[in-house]
Parts: sequence; C-alpha cells; structure tokens
Amino acid sequence: MWVARFKVTHEGSLTSPFAEKHNFSMLVFPLNTYVEKGKIYLTTGHYVLGDEKSKKAYFEEAIKNPRVLDYDISGDLLIYTFWAPLKNTHLQQWITPNILFLKPPLIDQKGIQHYVIGSWKKENLTKVLNKIKPNTITFELESLKQEKVSDLFIPHLAPPLSKKQKEIFNLAYSMGYYKYPKKTNIEKMAKKAKLSPSTFQEHLRRAESKVIPFTMENIFYDPDMQRAKQD
Repeated sequence: MWVARFKVTHEGSLTSPFAEKHNFSMLVFPLNTYVEKGKIYLTTGHYVLGDEKSKKAYFEEAIKNPRVLDYDISGDLLIYTFWAPLKNTHLQQWITPNILFLKPPLIDQKGIQHYVIGSWKKENLTKVLNKIKPNTITFELESLKQEKVSDLFIPHLAPPLSKKQKEIFNLAYSMGYYKYPKKTNIEKMAKKAKLSPSTFQEHLRRAESKVIPFTMENIFYDPDMQRAKQD
C-alpha cells in the first residue's frame, strides 16, 4: 500500500487553537462529511489527551462556537457536527473513499496536525496532497512511499479506569513521561497534580496495570494470550 505521512497547520480549524491554548493533544476521528445548501458539514470525534482542567476548558469553549450544531460528550471524548463555508480549508473535506486513515490524525500541543493516510494507488494520495498543500499555512511531507502496513490503528473501548486514574494517566502522557528519553519524572508530575510522589505513583501504576494488559489483549491480539488468560 502507498502511505503518506505529513503534518500541517491550516486556517479554519476549530481545534488546533484550543490544543495550543490549553496545552493538550488529541486524537481525531473523522466520521462524516456532506455538502448542503452551499455549506459543508463535518462530524468528528476528538479524544483529548491532557489533564482534567485543560479538557474541561476545551469542551466548554468548543461547544459554545456558533458553528457547532450538535455535540455529545462522554468522558474524554467529544463528538460534534459543525458547518463551514465551502471555501474553508478543512482537510477532512478532501478525503475521498479511496483514501484510508491508517491512524487517527493527531493534533499536538502546538496545534500541529499529524496525518498518516494510505491508498492502493500512489496517484490517489498525490491528488489529495496537491489539494491540501496550497490550502495550509504550513505543510511538511514527511514521507510518501510504498510500504507494508503493520500497525493499523483500530479503536477499541477504553479499559475501566477510575476518574483519578484517567486524570493521572493523561497527565503523565501530556507531560512526556512516556517519551524516550522521558521529559518529566514522578516528582514533577506529582507536584502538578498536587499529590505526594508516592500517591501519584500508586495511581499511575494502577492505571498502567489496566492499560497495558488491555493494549496487549485488544490491539496486539494474540489468541494464545487470550487462551492463557481464560485458563
């Protein structure tokens, strides 16, 4: 399969300014796009990766936007439909049926959008990239090549974390605890969360003890692992 990896910033985004303003990142799940009466309507899911304060501030501001028509909030996930003039530059509007999102787009803490899309034919990707590039503020094509797709992202329901565990786990992620090399440590994260290091570490370990088995069993699916668990 042909795969394109690129990152952009563009005008008209409802979400990128919030990510930068409130210092969080998010996974984006494009759901539907249609045109009606001279406007384009887009339905998208946003899974926020950040602390509770940032997430709450984003949700409150996002749903007040007059272009947002309908929305639903559940935990860290916001699904909403918004409209835009046809002349606006929303990347979702150029994705055709022969293009696949191999991973959900990621909006990082600087508001930069990261994409990994694929197609069976190189020309399908080239056509889309040629539409996207002139309609962005910044555009960087990281790669366009034929490759084996070995890490297709398929969303699953999240493991049952408590509210505090989810808050701690999101904080650790957003502060770079899981990057290599680590960007922070337990003491710094505990201070931000206003907890003792030992209490913070306990919450984090409990969250990890749920997330890691869930990841192994559902994303890196192994029938032998499933049978061992049942035995």
